[in-house]
Amino acid sequence: MVQSRKLDSRINNVILKAVKDGHRGLAVLVGERSRDQVVILHHLLSKASVSKRPSVLWCYKKDLGFTTHKKKRLKMIKKKIKAGTLDPNTDDTFEMFISATEIRYMYYNESHNILGNTFGMCILQLNVYTTIKFNYSNSIYSG
Repeated sequence: MVQSRKLDSRINNVILKAVKDGHRGLAVLVGERSRDQVVILHHLLSKASVSKRPSVLWCYKKDLGFTTHKKKRLKMIKKKIKAGTLDPNTDDTFEMFISATEIRYMYYNESHNILGNTFGMCILQLNVYTTIKFNYSNSIYSG
């Protein structure tokens, strides 16, 4: 069972202030369970906004880690229920989020296709660790 922890009030304040002022807000999620936190952030954003539920742009490089095809997802859920590994009475919030939200999936190299479109939330998924290389020879504090 997953322990629920209280959400930091600063995150909620950033989302509320960004919606109120009409600005963009940025949240960086790191870790294996970050996809579950996306659901919570989307819920906070949809509660704060006046209009309909915000649409989502989900950008990824190679693999999403889950299927976007609805029939395949339903088949996998039925298979888990039949095998007894999934309790049908418990709500899988991520599966509900995927099926109930308008999500546009896109590879990073296809980003030119969405120019001019507006989304309520953008998810940039990185499956590999990225490193930042500094060029110390050109830095101000070389020595």
